[in-house]
Amino acid sequence: MKQFTRNTIYTLKRAYGSKVWYYRVIGKTLDLTTGQQVITTQVTTIRRAIFLPTNVARTTLSKNNYYFDPDKREMIIDQRDIDFTITVGDFIIHNCCKYNIVEVNDYELDSGYLLIVQSDNRSKWLLAESSIVLTQTAGYTVV
Repeated sequence: MKQFTRNTIYTLKRAYGSKVWYYRVIGKTLDLTTGQQVITTQVTTIRRAIFLPTNVARTTLSKNNYYFDPDKREMIIDQRDIDFTITVGDFIIHNCCKYNIVEVNDYELDSGYLLIVQSDNRSKWLLAESSIVLTQTAGYTVV
């Protein structure tokens, strides 16, 4: 049965898989000088996360007695693609759009995670394949 589930996930990854960036929230602090909340995240690239199209998600949500919300989407992440636990409060970037994780469920036989994500229409993210880390030390910017 577990092999059948793995084959199903593999087939879904081939049909609906796309690259996403998973932002894991590590900590939140308050910058006392600006009053802004500073969120520390760790970014993981997932090469083939199953981001279900709205027509497939709509039929799946109706079977599970959820109402359809156009801002919410369903996605599946294979457990073999990550080495950490997915939690609510983290977020995902897909096609330069931010999706907040609303609900996390285990997929069949602990072979992955079934996520309900909600679009954050306010955020458009620009991503580069290679990230550049900038650190400021004594007035100089080090790249």
